[in-house]
Amino acid sequence: MFFKKYKQVISMALASTLLLTGCSAASQEVASGETSTTTGVAKEESNKDKAEPIVIRYGSHAASEEDPNYKDPVTGEYVMDEETRAEKLKVLEHIRETLNVDFQFVQFPGDTGEVLLQSVLAGDPICDVARIYTYGAGGILGQNILQPLDEWEELLKEEDPPKVFDKYYFLRLGGDHNITFLPLMYNIDYIEAVDALKVDGKTVYPTDLYLSGDWTWSTFKDYLEKIDRHYTNSQAPERPERRIEAFWSSHYDIVLQAVHAAGGSIYGRNGLEIESDATKEAVAFTQELIESGLVYVQNQAEGNQDIVDGRESIGRGETVFSLIEDWKTRSHSQKLAERGQSMGYVPFPRPDHMELDDPNYRDCRIPGESYAILKGTDEEKIPLAIQATYMYLNGETGEPKEEGEKSVFIGMDMFHPEIGQDMVDIYHKRSEETVVNELADVFSISGKFIGLVGDSIYGRNNTPKYSVAIEQQRGIFDDAIAIKEKALNSGKAQDNVVPKFEKIVTGTYHYPVGTDLSQIDFTKDFTATDNIDGNLDMATATVEIVDVDTTVAATYTSGIQVKIKDKNGNEAVSKNDVVIFDDKNTTPPTLAAKAEYRTIKLEEDANKINWANDFIESAVDKDGIVLNSRVEADLSELDTTTAGTYNVPLTVTDYANNKASITIEVEVVKGE
Repeated sequence: MFFKKYKQVISMALASTLLLTGCSAASQEVASGETSTTTGVAKEESNKDKAEPIVIRYGSHAASEEDPNYKDPVTGEYVMDEETRAEKLKVLEHIRETLNVDFQFVQFPGDTGEVLLQSVLAGDPICDVARIYTYGAGGILGQNILQPLDEWEELLKEEDPPKVFDKYYFLRLGGDHNITFLPLMYNIDYIEAVDALKVDGKTVYPTDLYLSGDWTWSTFKDYLEKIDRHYTNSQAPERPERRIEAFWSSHYDIVLQAVHAAGGSIYGRNGLEIESDATKEAVAFTQELIESGLVYVQNQAEGNQDIVDGRESIGRGETVFSLIEDWKTRSHSQKLAERGQSMGYVPFPRPDHMELDDPNYRDCRIPGESYAILKGTDEEKIPLAIQATYMYLNGETGEPKEEGEKSVFIGMDMFHPEIGQDMVDIYHKRSEETVVNELADVFSISGKFIGLVGDSIYGRNNTPKYSVAIEQQRGIFDDAIAIKEKALNSGKAQDNVVPKFEKIVTGTYHYPVGTDLSQIDFTKDFTATDNIDGNLDMATATVEIVDVDTTVAATYTSGIQVKIKDKNGNEAVSKNDVVIFDDKNTTPPTLAAKAEYRTIKLEEDANKINWANDFIESAVDKDGIVLNSRVEADLSELDTTTAGTYNVPLTVTDYANNKASITIEVEVVKGE
């Protein structure tokens, strides 16, 4: 697709990729044991002397998108496009001809981690080969339901992941694309507008600095300073209440890239590296960027890691640089293209003391969609399952593959006249050199690392700087890893899925000042179910009142916590806010509308509008207790079927039953 200025954003997947990465809206839940044969029409003559094909069941959370014979239950049409379907049928036919294997697809009827565990514990694995979603590999590994593959090591491919506790558990630990996790992307047009980044009137791009060997941490910081000065008073196009940032990210995303650029890992092929010089250096650099104000980290100081918003900022035109999930870069580049702009790519910069060609200067690649064989699979099927899965994932048809141009997976302006080809060349070089090198999620320690880094950078919880804090807290990480190792050495499947709470009463807990909360049975307001144990007895639940002063009127966040454990000791916690209010209060609450608020689209369902969120600036009682959830709208005069201006009365009632009302004018307009 071509855009303004002859710019093009690449939106194609790698040519070798066959698997789709998301769940279809038309996904069809298939019950355990139900499969769909998708080998197409067998060549009867060529197979008449062969034994019956062996069935290898391939299970996935998105099987409906991977099965070439899957039809939309509503339209009756194939979900897969004609060209891809034809190619996949060739692959499946080749598997049958080569291995005498029928490759069948199973759709997981629920959460992958729960479905796989349930089936293995029941002695009837739902599939032979399981496709495991991106962030589920660690939890599923800890269930000890994956078949070790060391006996069949000779069948494993070069791209296979490292061993986990000296054993192979995955056929492939990573996604379909050998690309950087969270590549560093930038708005090319924003950079071209900064005069301070020009030499002799020509823009010096990050790509130029990378190729010249000057793309280091200090150069990056200087680059950001020039951008920051230029855009200090510049407003973002979509949200003009915001300025254009030089770099918008989170401390975690920056540290993750900086650690690998410095040659380290949180947990890599050499084990736990959180005390390495590279990790300490990366945290220090991240802290330097944050303290200098050159990276915007929304709400980080309060501990609310707004990672998602940082990764979305470049698409909204609110930042020059951002770290974005690889698979989202194309949608962001499309948004830029709609504004006549384009997006560039550059590897994360390296420490100043490292050379460009230092093999330790690496991108970060974490496990993506992964593939493993379940315990309980017939042993004679395992080598066939390994071979068939590789053939399927690699798109093997038995026909020679034509050499063609390499495709680009991430969204970049490959046709930019100055740096387009350079970016493509860098992208391919870095992609080819990148392997899975970050296993923190597999060992369930990434969250602990994020928290500790954040605490050390912002001084939360009286945490010292990282180099000191990690020496004090190393044991926390060792314990988490030991738990995983113990589970894998246990000899039996482990239920590590926490129960699920359901609150059966509505509204926020609220009680008058002086109420003895310990005398209230909160457990009756909940039910709890476990994936293995079924319905849990709420009589076994416990209640904790956390930091609630019943003598002071206020809202206490997570003040009431209900806890319950399943038979395996997995604990679920339901955290509930509680309001302590002055029941003697006779002062009406304060209700104020926003100075500016949105219009209502024609035919919009007014009952689904969040009136408090969209139209109210403040709704509080005399003690400052927020009452947004208690705002009600009178819709009797509002007609969303006809454009025009209407009066909508809004009323708020505080917990002592005092009321306040205002009437706002809303405009119903024809939607775009």
